[in-house]
This record gives sequence, C-alpha cells and structure tokens, in this order.
Amino acid sequence: MTTLDLLPTPKRKSSFGERMSALLAASIMIGGLSGSALAQQGQPPAPAVIVEEVKEQVVSEERIFAGRTEAVSRVDLIARVGGFLEPLKFKEGQRVEKGQVLFEINQEPYQFAVEQRQANLESAQAKVDLAKLDFDRKQRLVDRDAIAVSELDVARATLKEAEATRALREADLELAKLDLSYTEIRSPSNGIVGSATFKEGAYVTAASGTLATVTALDPIRVSFPVPLDLIIQAQRNDMQNTSNLRLRIRLSDGKFYGHEGTLEYFDATANPGTDTVTARAEFPNPDRMLFDRQLVDVVAAERDAQPQLVISQASMLLDQEGPYVLIVNDKDEVEQRRITIGQQVQGIVVVNSGLEAGEQVITSGIQKVRPGQVVNARLAGQS
Repeated sequence: MTTLDLLPTPKRKSSFGERMSALLAASIMIGGLSGSALAQQGQPPAPAVIVEEVKEQVVSEERIFAGRTEAVSRVDLIARVGGFLEPLKFKEGQRVEKGQVLFEINQEPYQFAVEQRQANLESAQAKVDLAKLDFDRKQRLVDRDAIAVSELDVARATLKEAEATRALREADLELAKLDLSYTEIRSPSNGIVGSATFKEGAYVTAASGTLATVTALDPIRVSFPVPLDLIIQAQRNDMQNTSNLRLRIRLSDGKFYGHEGTLEYFDATANPGTDTVTARAEFPNPDRMLFDRQLVDVVAAERDAQPQLVISQASMLLDQEGPYVLIVNDKDEVEQRRITIGQQVQGIVVVNSGLEAGEQVITSGIQKVRPGQVVNARLAGQS
C-alpha cells in the first residue's frame, strides 16, 4: 500500500440539476404516499337508497256508501164508495198482480142504482122517439101550409128538450156504473199486499183511510248519499259515463246481493248539512230478498278498469309547484321529475304523466340525496 492510497478521497460536489432531480423525485414519492394514504382512508361512499320500478297496474277503487232501499211504487188502497166489506180476496203478505181484486164492497145497492138509471134512460129515449115523430109530422104539415110555423117551432123545442134529458140519463147511468166498479178495489201494480186495516163486515167510506198497502218490490230502488267532491272529481276526469260503474249491495251478513244495479240519477239539490247529493240506483229483486226501507251498503267500483302507471305513495314529494319524484337514471344519478297524478288508493298513486314504465323512483333514503348525486340504488325487496 502506498502513501497515496492512505489519503482520503475528496467529496464530489453535486450539480444544480442533480439536486432538482432529487427534489422532484422526493415530491413525487411524497405525493404518491399521500394519495395512497387518502385512498386507504377512503372517500365518502355513495348514499344507499331503495328504489322501485314504475309499473302498470289495474287500480279499481271501491267506494262504500250507506244506503236505504225504497219501493219503486207504494200505493195505499182507499175506498171510493161507501158500503160493507165482503170477505177479503187476498192473504195478507202475499204477492199480487196488477188488476187483481183485493177488496169488494157489497154491490147490491149499486147494482140497483144501475138498473134504475138504465130504466130512466129508456124512458128518456122513448120521449125522444115520440118528440121526433111529432116534429117530423108537423114538418110535413108546414110544407103543405096546413099548420102554422110556430107549431113546428114548439115541436122542435120539445125534441131538443127530450134529447137533453136522454143525455142526462145516459150520464146518470155511466156514473152508476162507475160507482159499481168502485165496489171492487184492485191492485194498482204487481207487488206485495200488506195487512188489511178493515176486515169482512166493516163499513168503509173514502174517509176510512187506508184499507191496505200494495208495495212493488221488483225492481227496487236504493238511495245513498255521495260526497259532492267525488261527483266533481268524476266530472273533471270525464267519468260521467255510468255504464262502466259497477254497483253492488252488501247485506247485513257481509255477503253480496246476487244482482248488480244501475245508477238512475242524482238529486238536483245537495244536503247543506253533509255536503252530499243523494243518488238513486235500481236493482232487480225477483226473489224478494230486499225489502222496503232496508239498510244496506252500496259498493261502487269501476267495471272494466284499465292498467295505469302507479307508484307507491312513499315516493311522491310535494312542493309549491306540485308533486314530483326523485328517480335514479342509468348512470346511478338522481334526477327530479315533475308528475301529474290521479287517484290515490291504499298507498298507491296513479301517475297520469311524467314517468314511464320501468323507471326507478326512490322510495327510501330520499332525505339523504339531491338531484345530480350518484347513489347506490337497490330495488325494494332485494337483499
């Protein structure tokens, strides 16, 4: 080893470029380490929301109204002539036909009156015949100047008087026949006859009041109050066509009556106390299962309801501009969508416009998101 080898090696000074390169490399390394650290710490995750698809569904809302049955016809039978009642021609509570005799008043006095007035008419007719012969005879004599014209005038007046008397007797006879017909009290319609107020042997007149009542039960009418806002809503939605309305009756045992009804009309006057309008519907009643003034439930629904776009009520929001929903698009971004809605039935909202079938609306987590934000959407019902 030489002396030269034992001498320390002198240090080489680094150039400015080398120092800048080292500094840049250190900066990159520190930046990489910082990014890696941030990555390890993690960005805030996208908020999770629950969505459901807009779907088509038949929405047929049933409305239930408290109704009361009404007989289409209920007639009280009253005597028009006086007399003693013959035995009843019916059994109380039985079904009767229109024109069937139910009560009969003793007819003998009225038959005698008819015969008497028939005789009076025949007598009046004889006087007319005699006066006509006398007039014709004097007409011929006047033509031959055998008698004065004044005698013909008297014969003419006598003939007219006889004819007037005959007309009066004809009217008397018709009145007697009418009174005789009133001794038979007939059913005015098909229906059920109630109990008889008077029995055989009772003397009745027009002042006696109701002898019995005939109630027509087939068909039968049902009246029920309808809130005025429902009628206005139906008019606005152009639903005045009642042929698509299904009306059923639910009886006191909870079962439905076997025949459907048709809506006849609404009253012209609203009830100021309840803000309702009375509707009247007609139902067949061939088996007499419905009685007059019976309390029933009237169940109304749309007969042939068509599928409509629906969403759950939980997804609908409201502000000053109206209803809207938040949807998740195919980029997992939240969008606000204005909608117009129809009826709301049992948590379901009918959407008239603003959405299409298959789009996803947020139902849960709405308060955590805003339009334009990326979210983690999961369909309702999926784990």
